[in-house]
Amino acid sequence: MFEIGSTLREARVRRKLTLQQAEEDTKIRVKYLQAMENEDFDLMPGQAYVKGFLQTYATYLGLDPSIILDEYRSRGTVREEHQPFGGSSVIGKPFSHRRRNTLAFIAVACLLVLAVIYVLGLNGEDTAPQGGAPVDTGVLSPSPSATASASLSPSPSPSAIASDVVRVSASRGDCWLEVRRDGSGGELLYRDTLTRGKTKLFHGDDLYMTVGNPPAISIRAGEKALARLEGVGPQVVQIVDGKLVQGSATGE
Repeated sequence: MFEIGSTLREARVRRKLTLQQAEEDTKIRVKYLQAMENEDFDLMPGQAYVKGFLQTYATYLGLDPSIILDEYRSRGTVREEHQPFGGSSVIGKPFSHRRRNTLAFIAVACLLVLAVIYVLGLNGEDTAPQGGAPVDTGVLSPSPSATASASLSPSPSPSAIASDVVRVSASRGDCWLEVRRDGSGGELLYRDTLTRGKTKLFHGDDLYMTVGNPPAISIRAGEKALARLEGVGPQVVQIVDGKLVQGSATGE
């Protein structure tokens, strides 16, 4: 077992960096940098933040973040999470709570599908000739069995995903993520570490995201791939009407 704090401190000193310079480059406050170098992890906002900050700081110092994180996890650090942004935390919620959230999202998706079918039906009625016999257009109305099948579908097919459905994928590594709807003080949709290979879907015209490891994720609004995020985290981005309007990013 090696010392996380002394390893970070020695790497910083070796690169002739001050804590103030590291704060400016990583956007991590000096008191949290000192807490990591002194292994005072109880001074950090929460365990998820500890992992995100350790990964960012280790990468910044030219260290292998996986070794630092493995050492941290091997110590079995478990403590109560703080709520730096306010609101209720979804980290550490019982499995039943998470399952209820998932079922609620599926139910919303099904309602959206039914709403689209209903609107299409109304548009078809408006185009019928006034005062005349119905015109056979060759388009069949959805049967009850087809409607039932659509209502049981967990999510729309890829070709039918609307632009206000945002998909976040941890395609290049683990990434701590917080997502809120309608600004930084809006409804909390997700707060947890998105592990590599996992994808989360969020619905909203205005999504506010705090990203711990920006290069690890890719973002799509509907079927449109948004610009890839660069730099170290935590980083704040905002997606409005399917467009990335805030945050540091470069085109894919």
